[in-house]
Amino acid sequence: MRNPAMTLDSLPNEVYIEILSDFSTRDLLPLAPVNRRFHALVLRILHHRLLLSTPLKEYQMLLECFHPTSKLTEPHVFCKYLGINGLSEDHASGTLYEDADAMQQRVTAMYSRFRPQASNQDEQERVARRFGVLPGRMFLSGEGLVRADMNGIEDKKEEEAIREVTLDGYEDFSQLCVVASLVQVRPGTSLLLSASTIEDGVVRLWRDWLYRQSRKWKKVSDEAQEEGLEETQISSDSDDMLWVDLARTVGLKMRVRPKSWNPSLPVLMHEDDRNDDAWVGYEIVLEELHIRATRLLLALERSKEEQEYHQNNAIVIGAPAPS
Repeated sequence: MRNPAMTLDSLPNEVYIEILSDFSTRDLLPLAPVNRRFHALVLRILHHRLLLSTPLKEYQMLLECFHPTSKLTEPHVFCKYLGINGLSEDHASGTLYEDADAMQQRVTAMYSRFRPQASNQDEQERVARRFGVLPGRMFLSGEGLVRADMNGIEDKKEEEAIREVTLDGYEDFSQLCVVASLVQVRPGTSLLLSASTIEDGVVRLWRDWLYRQSRKWKKVSDEAQEEGLEETQISSDSDDMLWVDLARTVGLKMRVRPKSWNPSLPVLMHEDDRNDDAWVGYEIVLEELHIRATRLLLALERSKEEQEYHQNNAIVIGAPAPS
């Protein structure tokens, strides 16, 4: 009896995994569409790499989000890792392994989620730029003595990253520059040892979108106040997310709330007489930063390759060894 012909399909999965594990993610991704078996093997390897790498134990995610006019004054923020939707801690589990007909698109459809967190010092500097004095200080306004932190940090959650946006009557939109970078920080300092830019782009905040989002926040906030709730929980939808690039590699999930008081208005002008169609102001709360998981994994591998290259090519200058 003749032995059956040996083919690639005859090899056990353990052999394939041993071979494919040496491939970089950049070389591994093109192999996923070969067939269902290759897709499952690539997915298994990527799953393992994401579980090990995306908590960013050696790295931090740094977000720069600023209006073009405040590039030099708006502080950057570090982001806390929240997880990846659909990625389970156990192998061969989670939504990635369901519905085999749609698995081909799911490898690159995962997003790592981060929460931008502003330090207390950053928040005080933001309020100081807004009022011209430090929080807690008193200054004279048209309404008499006013605390500098009114409508400021007292009614905000701790560590919220907030950006302020204003639109004059002739403006249909504002914009924010967004730079997401993978960085290494020397422990105990703010010194960056390395930085790898993942995305550098611009998001537009249209007047109509800002109005809709602020109305949604106000409605939920009023309902929470009536029920005596301290925190405002807003249900998420696709309209909350603004993408930085056309490929939807990086996106920002935002909440918008109106600015109820603006100290820059002239003292002789009552706020009720202001034409809201001519000027509007909002506070943008940066809730979450979403980065395509495979893109983040590629950035991690590239950063490690660059560090290894620099270490291997480093020139050490020192005294000769004693003979």
